Amino acid sequence: MIAGRIGWSQRALGAFVIAAAWLGAPPAASAQPRLDVSVSGAWWDGYDLGARRAAITGPQIPTGSLVTLFDSDVAILPGPGAEVRLGWRLFRGVYAEATGGLGVNDVEARIHDDIEQAPAITVSSTLTQITVEGGGLVEVATLQLPAGRLVPFVTGGGGYLRQVHEGRVLIETGRTMYAGAGLKWKSTAVRPRGLLQRLLVRGDVRVVSRTAGVDTDDERRTYITVSGGVGIRLF
Repeated sequence: MIAGRIGWSQRALGAFVIAAAWLGAPPAASAQPRLDVSVSGAWWDGYDLGARRAAITGPQIPTGSLVTLFDSDVAILPGPGAEVRLGWRLFRGVYAEATGGLGVNDVEARIHDDIEQAPAITVSSTLTQITVEGGGLVEVATLQLPAGRLVPFVTGGGGYLRQVHEGRVLIETGRTMYAGAGLKWKSTAVRPRGLLQRLLVRGDVRVVSRTAGVDTDDERRTYITVSGGVGIRLF
């Protein structure tokens, strides 16, 4: 009877030690690096800025009516960009993320219906766009591959927009909000060592909503950005 009680006590003690060790041990994710640093090439989509009409007051008496000089259709064209991202893992698959972006787009105006019946012409100039944004990223799943892990994620946030026209003849500021999704590739190593095991490959697709900035009207504009690049996982 005593031996049975001793055996039961030993089993209970062993189970308690195992449970305490399991509860006290950090999750496997805590062994992973906490900081993701990535650099990406990007493509920023364009969007219409609307139609404008240049007109003057006619010579009619007592009050003149508007006389149209010409009409114009204005748009920002798609162009290349670059993005740098810093992501700090708060817990498991949740990251706080900061992004800096640089895009080079053309502003194009098509001028037509001239009062002197001149042929339609198209003029363009360069617009440099700079963004500084903050947001969050959530990894929603992990797909095991022979050479690593494929991790889908969703992301969202907002920030500051600076637009500088060619020759600095016009400088405007605005605000952005974005939502998107993408994929990361990571190594399967629990404790990555060396450059290869710390390597990160990332692709993003985002929908960006912009207010203020260079525009013909004070309206919200929406466009898409696509980016892909490489990075490293640290700490």
